[in-house]
Amino acid sequence: MQLKSVGHLTPVYQAGPAKSPPKPAENAPADGVQLGSTAEVQPKLHWNKAALVQPKAADLASQAQATFAQTPSNSVAELASRYFSSEEFQALNSGTYHNFEHPIVVADAAGGFAQGMGWSPERKQFIQQVALLHDADDRSQVGSDQVKTGTPARAQVTLEWMDQQKEQLCERFDWKPEQFTEAKALIARTDFPFDDKPRNPMGTKYDGQSPFQVYKELLAELPKAKQAEVLQDGLALRFADQAGFYAGSFDMAVEAVQGLVKELQGVGVPVELSGSLKSTPGFLASTGQDTALDKQLAKELGHEGLRLPDRDDLLNRWDPGMEKRFKTNLAEFNLMAQAIGNTGSEAVQSQLASLKDSARAAYRMTTGNQPT
Repeated sequence: MQLKSVGHLTPVYQAGPAKSPPKPAENAPADGVQLGSTAEVQPKLHWNKAALVQPKAADLASQAQATFAQTPSNSVAELASRYFSSEEFQALNSGTYHNFEHPIVVADAAGGFAQGMGWSPERKQFIQQVALLHDADDRSQVGSDQVKTGTPARAQVTLEWMDQQKEQLCERFDWKPEQFTEAKALIARTDFPFDDKPRNPMGTKYDGQSPFQVYKELLAELPKAKQAEVLQDGLALRFADQAGFYAGSFDMAVEAVQGLVKELQGVGVPVELSGSLKSTPGFLASTGQDTALDKQLAKELGHEGLRLPDRDDLLNRWDPGMEKRFKTNLAEFNLMAQAIGNTGSEAVQSQLASLKDSARAAYRMTTGNQPT
Protein backbone atom coordinates (compact mmCIF):
# COMPACT_ATOMS: atom_id res chain seq x y z
CA MET A 1 0.00 0.00 0.00
CA GLN A 2 1.33 3.45 -0.77
CA LEU A 3 -0.16 6.67 0.50
CA LYS A 4 0.20 9.69 -1.72
CA SER A 5 0.76 13.22 -0.41
CA VAL A 6 1.00 12.34 3.27
CA GLY A 7 4.57 13.35 4.01
CA HIS A 8 6.36 11.18 6.51
CA LEU A 9 3.53 8.64 6.48
CA THR A 10 4.51 7.22 3.11
CA PRO A 11 7.00 4.70 4.54
CA VAL A 12 4.36 3.51 7.00
CA TYR A 13 1.82 2.57 4.33
CA GLN A 14 3.94 1.14 1.56
CA ALA A 15 4.22 -2.23 -0.14
CA GLY A 16 6.17 -3.81 -2.96
CA PRO A 17 5.17 -3.96 -6.63
CA ALA A 18 1.50 -4.44 -7.28
CA LYS A 19 0.28 -7.92 -8.11
CA SER A 20 -3.16 -9.13 -9.07
CA PRO A 21 -4.87 -10.99 -6.20
CA PRO A 22 -6.31 -14.42 -6.99
CA LYS A 23 -9.65 -14.19 -8.73
CA PRO A 24 -12.52 -14.86 -6.28
CA ALA A 25 -14.96 -17.66 -6.83
CA GLU A 26 -17.89 -16.88 -9.08
CA ASN A 27 -21.03 -15.56 -7.35
CA ALA A 28 -19.49 -15.80 -3.87
CA PRO A 29 -21.90 -13.84 -1.63
CA ALA A 30 -20.85 -11.08 0.77
CA ASP A 31 -21.86 -12.97 3.90
CA GLY A 32 -20.35 -16.31 2.94
CA VAL A 33 -23.64 -18.12 2.21
CA GLN A 34 -26.14 -18.02 -0.59
CA LEU A 35 -28.26 -14.91 -0.34
CA GLY A 36 -31.59 -15.70 1.28
CA SER A 37 -30.36 -18.96 2.80
CA THR A 38 -31.86 -19.99 6.14
CA ALA A 39 -29.48 -22.89 6.66
CA GLU A 40 -27.45 -23.04 9.86
CA VAL A 41 -23.90 -21.83 9.34
CA GLN A 42 -20.97 -23.86 10.66
CA PRO A 43 -18.24 -23.38 11.61
CA LYS A 44 -18.16 -19.94 13.18
CA LEU A 45 -15.60 -17.45 11.88
CA HIS A 46 -12.24 -17.29 13.61
CA TRP A 47 -9.32 -14.92 13.17
CA ASN A 48 -5.64 -15.12 13.90
CA LYS A 49 -5.36 -13.26 17.21
CA ALA A 50 -1.66 -12.61 16.84
CA ALA A 51 -1.99 -10.31 13.84
CA LEU A 52 -5.68 -9.24 13.88
CA VAL A 53 -6.28 -10.77 10.45
CA GLN A 54 -5.97 -14.14 8.77
CA PRO A 55 -2.62 -14.74 7.03
CA LYS A 56 -4.34 -15.11 3.66
CA ALA A 57 -6.04 -11.74 4.05
CA ALA A 58 -2.77 -10.11 5.07
CA ASP A 59 -1.03 -11.69 2.07
CA LEU A 60 -3.64 -10.34 -0.35
CA ALA A 61 -3.30 -6.92 1.27
CA SER A 62 0.48 -6.94 0.87
CA GLN A 63 0.08 -7.72 -2.85
CA ALA A 64 -2.54 -5.05 -3.51
CA GLN A 65 -1.88 -1.54 -4.68
CA ALA A 66 -3.94 1.14 -2.93
CA THR A 67 -3.59 4.91 -3.05
CA PHE A 68 -4.67 7.62 -0.69
CA ALA A 69 -4.63 11.20 -1.95
CA GLN A 70 -7.31 12.99 0.08
CA THR A 71 -5.14 15.53 1.89
CA PRO A 72 -7.88 16.76 4.30
CA SER A 73 -7.54 13.41 6.08
CA ASN A 74 -3.76 13.31 6.44
CA SER A 75 -3.90 13.70 10.22
CA VAL A 76 -6.40 10.84 10.43
CA ALA A 77 -4.18 8.67 8.23
CA GLU A 78 -1.44 9.32 10.75
CA LEU A 79 -3.85 8.35 13.54
CA ALA A 80 -4.56 5.07 11.74
CA SER A 81 -0.84 4.35 11.47
CA ARG A 82 -0.59 4.39 15.28
CA TYR A 83 -2.88 1.38 15.61
CA PHE A 84 -2.52 -0.75 12.47
CA SER A 85 0.18 -2.06 10.21
CA SER A 86 -0.38 -1.37 6.51
CA GLU A 87 -1.25 -5.02 5.82
CA GLU A 88 -3.73 -5.15 8.70
CA PHE A 89 -5.53 -1.97 7.69
CA GLN A 90 -5.69 -2.95 4.03
CA ALA A 91 -6.81 -6.50 4.84
CA LEU A 92 -9.55 -5.24 7.18
CA ASN A 93 -10.80 -2.78 4.55
CA SER A 94 -10.47 -4.56 1.21
CA GLY A 95 -13.77 -3.64 -0.43
CA THR A 96 -14.10 -1.63 -3.61
CA TYR A 97 -16.15 1.10 -1.90
CA HIS A 98 -15.35 -0.03 1.64
CA ASN A 99 -11.63 0.21 0.93
CA PHE A 100 -8.89 1.37 3.30
CA GLU A 101 -9.57 4.97 2.31
CA HIS A 102 -13.18 4.75 3.56
CA PRO A 103 -12.54 4.54 7.33
CA ILE A 104 -9.96 7.34 7.08
CA VAL A 105 -12.47 9.59 5.30
CA VAL A 106 -15.22 8.61 7.78
CA ALA A 107 -12.95 9.36 10.74
CA ASP A 108 -12.14 12.74 9.23
CA ALA A 109 -15.82 13.47 8.62
CA ALA A 110 -16.74 12.33 12.14
CA GLY A 111 -14.13 14.70 13.55
CA GLY A 112 -16.02 17.50 11.80
CA PHE A 113 -18.81 17.09 14.37
CA ALA A 114 -16.57 17.75 17.38
CA GLN A 115 -17.45 21.39 17.92
CA GLY A 116 -21.12 21.10 16.99
CA MET A 117 -21.67 18.04 19.18
CA GLY A 118 -19.66 19.51 22.05
CA TRP A 119 -17.06 16.75 22.06
CA SER A 120 -13.93 17.12 24.15
CA PRO A 121 -10.61 16.37 22.42
CA GLU A 122 -10.65 12.97 24.13
CA ARG A 123 -14.19 12.26 22.91
CA LYS A 124 -13.30 13.32 19.38
CA GLN A 125 -10.32 10.97 19.33
CA PHE A 126 -12.43 8.10 20.66
CA ILE A 127 -15.09 8.61 17.97
CA GLN A 128 -12.37 8.74 15.32
CA GLN A 129 -10.82 5.55 16.67
CA VAL A 130 -14.21 3.87 16.37
CA ALA A 131 -14.58 5.24 12.83
CA LEU A 132 -11.25 3.69 11.83
CA LEU A 133 -12.53 0.36 13.11
CA HIS A 134 -16.18 0.52 12.04
CA ASP A 135 -15.91 -1.64 8.88
CA ALA A 136 -13.09 -3.97 9.97
CA ASP A 137 -13.78 -7.22 8.11
CA ASP A 138 -11.12 -9.40 6.50
CA ARG A 139 -13.77 -10.94 4.19
CA SER A 140 -13.20 -14.50 5.40
CA GLN A 141 -15.92 -16.73 4.03
CA VAL A 142 -17.99 -18.91 6.34
CA GLY A 143 -17.20 -22.62 6.16
CA SER A 144 -14.03 -22.25 4.08
CA ASP A 145 -10.57 -20.74 4.13
CA GLN A 146 -11.41 -18.41 1.24
CA VAL A 147 -10.88 -14.66 1.52
CA LYS A 148 -12.94 -12.64 -0.94
CA THR A 149 -11.70 -9.09 -1.47
CA GLY A 150 -13.67 -6.31 -3.14
CA THR A 151 -16.89 -7.11 -1.28
CA PRO A 152 -18.99 -5.04 1.16
CA ALA A 153 -18.13 -4.91 4.85
CA ARG A 154 -20.47 -6.74 7.26
CA ALA A 155 -21.26 -4.99 10.53
CA GLN A 156 -22.11 -8.13 12.47
CA VAL A 157 -18.88 -9.79 11.31
CA THR A 158 -17.02 -6.69 12.53
CA LEU A 159 -18.64 -7.03 15.95
CA GLU A 160 -17.81 -10.75 16.13
CA TRP A 161 -14.23 -10.02 15.17
CA MET A 162 -14.04 -7.32 17.85
CA ASP A 163 -15.23 -9.82 20.47
CA GLN A 164 -12.48 -12.23 19.47
CA GLN A 165 -9.87 -9.45 19.45
CA LYS A 166 -11.04 -7.60 22.57
CA GLU A 167 -7.79 -7.84 24.52
CA GLN A 168 -5.67 -6.82 21.55
CA LEU A 169 -7.92 -3.91 20.56
CA CYS A 170 -8.23 -2.55 24.11
CA GLU A 171 -4.46 -2.60 24.38
CA ARG A 172 -3.93 -0.83 21.06
CA PHE A 173 -6.58 1.84 21.60
CA ASP A 174 -6.08 2.08 25.37
CA TRP A 175 -9.76 1.35 25.98
CA LYS A 176 -11.44 0.31 29.20
CA PRO A 177 -14.08 -2.47 29.02
CA GLU A 178 -16.95 0.02 28.98
CA GLN A 179 -15.35 1.91 26.07
CA PHE A 180 -15.04 -1.34 24.16
CA THR A 181 -18.78 -2.01 24.56
CA GLU A 182 -19.53 1.60 23.64
CA ALA A 183 -17.41 1.27 20.49
CA LYS A 184 -19.36 -1.84 19.50
CA ALA A 185 -22.68 -0.04 20.03
CA LEU A 186 -21.57 2.91 17.91
CA ILE A 187 -20.45 0.56 15.14
CA ALA A 188 -23.73 -1.36 15.32
CA ARG A 189 -25.56 1.88 14.50
CA THR A 190 -23.61 2.22 11.23
CA ASP A 191 -25.15 -0.99 9.84
CA PHE A 192 -27.04 -0.22 6.62
CA PRO A 193 -29.90 -0.46 6.14
CA PHE A 194 -30.64 0.06 9.81
CA ASP A 195 -33.87 -1.87 10.23
CA ASP A 196 -35.53 -4.60 12.30
CA LYS A 197 -35.08 -7.36 9.72
CA PRO A 198 -32.65 -10.21 10.54
CA ARG A 199 -29.56 -10.38 8.34
CA ASN A 200 -28.59 -13.48 6.40
CA PRO A 201 -26.44 -15.89 8.45
CA MET A 202 -22.83 -14.75 8.66
CA GLY A 203 -21.37 -17.31 11.03
CA THR A 204 -21.45 -15.00 14.06
CA LYS A 205 -23.23 -15.04 17.40
CA TYR A 206 -25.45 -12.28 16.00
CA ASP A 207 -27.02 -14.58 13.39
CA GLY A 208 -30.80 -14.28 13.41
CA GLN A 209 -30.73 -10.75 14.81
CA SER A 210 -31.59 -7.50 13.08
CA PRO A 211 -29.36 -4.39 13.23
CA PHE A 212 -31.92 -2.84 15.58
CA GLN A 213 -31.78 -5.83 17.94
CA VAL A 214 -27.98 -5.88 17.99
CA TYR A 215 -27.83 -2.14 18.71
CA LYS A 216 -30.46 -2.41 21.45
CA GLU A 217 -28.67 -5.26 23.24
CA LEU A 218 -25.32 -3.45 23.15
CA LEU A 219 -26.87 -0.24 24.47
CA ALA A 220 -28.50 -2.20 27.29
CA GLU A 221 -25.02 -3.19 28.50
CA LEU A 222 -24.10 0.48 29.08
CA PRO A 223 -24.98 2.80 32.00
CA LYS A 224 -28.00 4.98 31.32
CA ALA A 225 -26.00 8.20 30.96
CA LYS A 226 -23.71 6.54 28.44
CA GLN A 227 -26.73 5.19 26.52
CA ALA A 228 -27.93 8.74 25.95
CA GLU A 229 -24.52 9.81 24.72
CA VAL A 230 -24.28 6.90 22.28
CA LEU A 231 -27.82 7.44 20.99
CA GLN A 232 -26.78 10.95 19.95
CA ASP A 233 -23.19 10.38 18.87
CA GLY A 234 -24.16 7.22 16.99
CA LEU A 235 -26.22 9.32 14.62
CA ALA A 236 -23.26 11.62 13.97
CA LEU A 237 -20.99 8.64 13.24
CA ARG A 238 -23.65 7.09 11.00
CA PHE A 239 -23.96 10.39 9.08
CA ALA A 240 -20.17 10.61 8.68
CA ASP A 241 -20.17 7.01 7.42
CA GLN A 242 -22.77 7.68 4.75
CA ALA A 243 -21.74 11.21 3.82
CA GLY A 244 -17.97 11.24 4.20
CA PHE A 245 -17.11 10.41 0.59
CA TYR A 246 -19.56 13.12 -0.52
CA ALA A 247 -18.04 15.92 1.56
CA GLY A 248 -14.90 16.19 -0.55
CA SER A 249 -14.38 16.85 -4.24
CA PHE A 250 -17.05 15.96 -6.79
CA ASP A 251 -14.53 13.62 -8.42
CA MET A 252 -14.14 11.71 -5.15
CA ALA A 253 -17.92 11.55 -4.74
CA VAL A 254 -18.42 10.12 -8.24
CA GLU A 255 -15.60 7.62 -7.70
CA ALA A 256 -17.37 6.51 -4.52
CA VAL A 257 -20.50 5.70 -6.52
CA GLN A 258 -18.43 3.77 -9.05
CA GLY A 259 -16.78 1.80 -6.26
CA LEU A 260 -20.11 1.02 -4.62
CA VAL A 261 -21.58 -0.21 -7.90
CA LYS A 262 -18.62 -2.51 -8.50
CA GLU A 263 -18.72 -3.79 -4.93
CA LEU A 264 -22.43 -4.63 -5.09
CA GLN A 265 -22.12 -6.21 -8.51
CA GLY A 266 -19.41 -8.45 -7.07
CA VAL A 267 -21.94 -10.06 -4.72
CA GLY A 268 -24.72 -10.41 -7.29
CA VAL A 269 -26.73 -7.24 -6.65
CA PRO A 270 -28.19 -6.08 -10.00
CA VAL A 271 -27.07 -2.44 -10.03
CA GLU A 272 -25.75 -0.34 -12.92
CA LEU A 273 -23.70 2.85 -12.96
CA SER A 274 -26.26 5.01 -14.76
CA GLY A 275 -29.08 4.11 -12.39
CA SER A 276 -26.86 4.45 -9.34
CA LEU A 277 -25.67 7.91 -10.33
CA LYS A 278 -29.28 8.98 -10.88
CA SER A 279 -30.38 7.58 -7.52
CA THR A 280 -27.50 9.18 -5.61
CA PRO A 281 -29.29 12.54 -5.12
CA GLY A 282 -32.18 10.74 -3.44
CA PHE A 283 -29.83 8.82 -1.18
CA LEU A 284 -27.93 11.96 -0.17
CA ALA A 285 -31.17 13.86 0.42
CA SER A 286 -32.40 11.11 2.76
CA THR A 287 -29.14 10.68 4.70
CA GLY A 288 -29.72 11.37 8.36
CA GLN A 289 -33.50 11.01 8.24
CA ASP A 290 -33.84 7.36 9.30
CA THR A 291 -34.27 8.02 13.04
CA ALA A 292 -37.64 6.35 13.72
CA LEU A 293 -36.04 3.28 15.31
CA ASP A 294 -33.66 5.46 17.30
CA LYS A 295 -36.59 7.35 18.81
CA GLN A 296 -38.35 4.08 19.56
CA LEU A 297 -35.24 2.70 21.20
CA ALA A 298 -34.68 5.84 23.26
CA LYS A 299 -38.21 5.52 24.60
CA GLU A 300 -37.82 1.81 25.37
CA LEU A 301 -34.63 2.51 27.32
CA GLY A 302 -36.22 5.28 29.36
CA HIS A 303 -34.88 8.33 27.50
CA GLU A 304 -38.23 9.87 26.57
CA GLY A 305 -36.96 13.46 26.88
CA LEU A 306 -33.77 12.90 24.90
CA ARG A 307 -33.60 15.01 21.75
CA LEU A 308 -31.88 13.13 18.96
CA PRO A 309 -30.23 15.15 16.17
CA ASP A 310 -32.10 15.04 12.88
CA ARG A 311 -30.66 15.68 9.42
CA ASP A 312 -30.81 19.47 9.72
CA ASP A 313 -29.21 19.35 13.17
CA LEU A 314 -26.38 17.20 11.88
CA LEU A 315 -25.72 19.44 8.90
CA ASN A 316 -25.74 22.52 11.14
CA ARG A 317 -23.37 20.87 13.62
CA TRP A 318 -20.94 19.67 10.96
CA ASP A 319 -17.75 21.39 9.92
CA PRO A 320 -18.90 24.28 7.66
CA GLY A 321 -16.56 23.27 4.86
CA MET A 322 -17.83 19.69 4.88
CA GLU A 323 -21.44 20.85 4.98
CA LYS A 324 -20.87 23.19 2.02
CA ARG A 325 -19.13 20.54 -0.09
CA PHE A 326 -21.81 17.98 0.74
CA LYS A 327 -24.61 20.32 -0.34
CA THR A 328 -22.69 21.36 -3.47
CA ASN A 329 -22.12 17.74 -4.45
CA LEU A 330 -25.79 16.96 -3.89
CA ALA A 331 -26.72 19.75 -6.29
CA GLU A 332 -24.17 18.56 -8.84
CA PHE A 333 -25.45 14.98 -8.65
CA ASN A 334 -28.94 16.30 -9.35
CA LEU A 335 -27.65 18.12 -12.42
CA MET A 336 -25.71 15.04 -13.56
CA ALA A 337 -28.82 12.88 -13.16
CA GLN A 338 -30.73 15.22 -15.46
CA ALA A 339 -27.93 15.07 -18.04
CA ILE A 340 -27.80 11.26 -17.92
CA GLY A 341 -31.49 10.82 -18.66
CA ASN A 342 -31.95 7.44 -20.33
CA THR A 343 -28.28 6.96 -21.23
CA GLY A 344 -27.06 3.42 -20.63
CA SER A 345 -24.29 2.52 -18.21
CA GLU A 346 -21.65 1.78 -20.85
CA ALA A 347 -22.20 5.16 -22.46
CA VAL A 348 -22.23 6.86 -19.06
CA GLN A 349 -18.90 5.24 -18.20
CA SER A 350 -17.30 6.43 -21.43
CA GLN A 351 -18.79 9.92 -21.07
CA LEU A 352 -18.24 10.28 -17.33
CA ALA A 353 -15.60 13.02 -17.57
CA SER A 354 -17.80 15.19 -19.77
CA LEU A 355 -20.84 14.50 -17.57
CA LYS A 356 -18.94 15.73 -14.54
CA ASP A 357 -17.77 18.82 -16.40
CA SER A 358 -21.34 19.51 -17.54
CA ALA A 359 -22.65 19.18 -13.98
CA ARG A 360 -20.01 21.58 -12.72
CA ALA A 361 -20.72 24.08 -15.47
CA ALA A 362 -24.48 23.89 -14.90
CA TYR A 363 -23.96 24.37 -11.17
CA ARG A 364 -21.80 27.44 -11.79
CA MET A 365 -24.34 28.93 -14.21
CA THR A 366 -27.44 28.27 -12.10
CA THR A 367 -26.02 29.26 -8.71
CA GLY A 368 -23.19 31.65 -9.47
CA ASN A 369 -21.05 29.62 -7.06
CA GLN A 370 -17.94 27.56 -7.64
CA PRO A 371 -18.47 23.77 -7.83
CA THR A 372 -16.42 21.33 -5.77
